[in-house]
Amino acid sequence: MDCGAMRIGILTSVETRHRYFARALQARLPVAAVAYAKPGYAPAAVDCPDLSPEEARIVEEHFGERDQQELRYFGHEAEFLADSAECGVRMIGPGELNTPETVAFLEAHGVDTIAVFGTDLIKPPLLGTCPGRMINLHLGLSPYYRGTATNFYPLLNEEPEYVGATIHLIDAGIDSGPILRHARPEIVADDRPHTIGCKAILAGIAAMIEVLERLDRDGQVTGVPQWTEPKAKLCLRKGYDPRQVVELYRKIDCGLIERFVQRGAGKGNRLRLVGDGKCNHNKTSPRRKAVEE
Repeated sequence: MDCGAMRIGILTSVETRHRYFARALQARLPVAAVAYAKPGYAPAAVDCPDLSPEEARIVEEHFGERDQQELRYFGHEAEFLADSAECGVRMIGPGELNTPETVAFLEAHGVDTIAVFGTDLIKPPLLGTCPGRMINLHLGLSPYYRGTATNFYPLLNEEPEYVGATIHLIDAGIDSGPILRHARPEIVADDRPHTIGCKAILAGIAAMIEVLERLDRDGQVTGVPQWTEPKAKLCLRKGYDPRQVVELYRKIDCGLIERFVQRGAGKGNRLRLVGDGKCNHNKTSPRRKAVEE
């Protein structure tokens, strides 16, 4: 392959963070096609008949805060990309990602590398596209936390050191393919769940760009097969309960984040990371400082 001829296809979702992802990659890399896929699953529940009014308020504010923080971190660069001769853009309905039509769209735009973030599980026939060059941004540290909400559950389990992102080659499993890079956010004492989550997204995007630039330069990348981890957790949507949100904020109010910061990064040394776990995300957000001021 000519290392200067890479043509990237992006498969992502439609929320603010996903639209930012597409624009961040396009700003740095040769993106030839983008497909925005509306999710085929229901969002996490806010209502629960057994919650007290105060507990229901906590859950509702948690999800409202997510939207506010995503606007703060990503809203300045979150417009949908426009279809053009240089970059084809397609909207995909719920449940329509893994179809011959998606494969044909990517092939029509000469895509040879695919970057994925926030879609439904990739299945055939899409799974067979660009073998060895379909790369996922998973918000969680595989193999420790795989599946969904994998930067929520480490906090709930009082393990902030397990918050992060994994860049990996896609296989038929759930976030289980060979790892190309890990990335973790810097957590400070006044962080809350969604500021930590947004920092993890920025670190993950920076890591994705780093991996794709290396692939463009070298023509190939080699992943580290995921190792057996005795305490690994596969988090599924069916395991979510709004009471978990209430419990998380109880722990935060009792000093979870402050204790983690005070004890420093030493506890994180028990993690095995591909790469050093650090990524400079400032390159992906040149206007971030102006937005925060």
